[in-house]
Amino acid sequence: MPIADRLFTNGSFHTLDPSRPDGPPADALASWRGRIVAVGSQAEVDALVGPHTEVVDLVGATVLPGFIETHMHPIAAGVMMSAAQIGYPACHDIDGVVSALATRANMTPTGEPIQTWGYDDSLMDDDRHLTRDDLNRASTNHPIFVRHVSGHLSYANDRALELAGITEDVEDPVGGLFQRDGSGRLNGCMEETAGFAVSAALPTASLEDTAAAVKAISDLCLSVGTTTMTDAAVVTPTMYAAYQQGVEDGSLRVRTQVFPIWRTAGDLPFRTGIGDDRLSIGAMKFISDGSIQGYTACLCKGYHDRPDVHGYEVIPAAELTEMVVDAHAGGWQVAIHANGDAAIDNALDAIEAALTAHPRHDHRHRIEHCQTAREDQLERMARLGVLASVFANHIWYWGDRHRDRFLGPERGSRIDPLASFTAHGIVHALHCDMPVTPWIRCSPSGRP
Repeated sequence: MPIADRLFTNGSFHTLDPSRPDGPPADALASWRGRIVAVGSQAEVDALVGPHTEVVDLVGATVLPGFIETHMHPIAAGVMMSAAQIGYPACHDIDGVVSALATRANMTPTGEPIQTWGYDDSLMDDDRHLTRDDLNRASTNHPIFVRHVSGHLSYANDRALELAGITEDVEDPVGGLFQRDGSGRLNGCMEETAGFAVSAALPTASLEDTAAAVKAISDLCLSVGTTTMTDAAVVTPTMYAAYQQGVEDGSLRVRTQVFPIWRTAGDLPFRTGIGDDRLSIGAMKFISDGSIQGYTACLCKGYHDRPDVHGYEVIPAAELTEMVVDAHAGGWQVAIHANGDAAIDNALDAIEAALTAHPRHDHRHRIEHCQTAREDQLERMARLGVLASVFANHIWYWGDRHRDRFLGPERGSRIDPLASFTAHGIVHALHCDMPVTPWIRCSPSGRP
């Protein structure tokens, strides 16, 4: 064993090692070239100390393994830190949102777009989505584009719709919907892929701003003990460049894995696993459906308060299967966003087709969120070796509304079923989906 180059002492080291669950915390830790080489009593670790070992006195601090964040959107979160804050509790109603956007418009040169994120209709006193007319009240001189807190809906004012060339005769895209009012007029709310037309017409963040976002979220992660983060949707060359710049200049201070999204991954000359300990390529990301909160998650049984609505597929099932089989055959790990149980069926069908065509034992294919998984689906996941990355924050932020409004008591009381994943032997992890949303197993009313 090498002589340690750093020794951490006078701390309480909790290893979370299952082989020593009842043992006392370790007293010291030794590392060499950034890797832990020993954890134990002071006497055990002292044996690795040499004349050039740096000794760090922790003054009684507690040391835990770093947290691994398995699904988030760091660049989006970092960029939006400087945007107008229009989510709850900054705003309680639509008038408050309009006021915040109008204030930002007064600070923004005429004609420049205003983009922000975080609107949650179900937390607003008005209990409805934003409309183009609401956003026009904030400004008619700036294109305004607002993303829903879920990331699965968006809103635009007239200037933004005009900039994107969207007119009243626009057709709904595959996997999306332009909402209309009772008279058939576009109301400015766009579901899923419909919002891409507007976002594509707006300027994207510069490399400088994107790199600053990477640094901001990297620093934030370290401040709360997260030492690995995952960007679950990398969609532009600028995003890749910002992460690479962070490695080169040292501003990316946490281990990072990035997921290319399916729309661009086919053009990439690499696959899962390429990279190093600091920055690597993870799974290819697919989106099977939307969100429960937006009524766009694809359910077998209709929504509790809108039984005629089942949500819909963002990627049609047959197309999803074809793409997953192709990615799997190319050596990729896949990560499929699926909230509704019908979407989970589609994800499992695609993965099973891939494994049937090209058997691979340690594939580590994942379902992202996996919110409404049924018991029969859990049995199938276990059989196929499919992993679950679970957005358990649903329970705190939307649990009561899922139970009382969106899903009803039976389905709503078993969202994000972590105990069932464990019982079935399914490897699973938790994530925050930042900037969408602490880990807690009860809703605000205290119901589990």
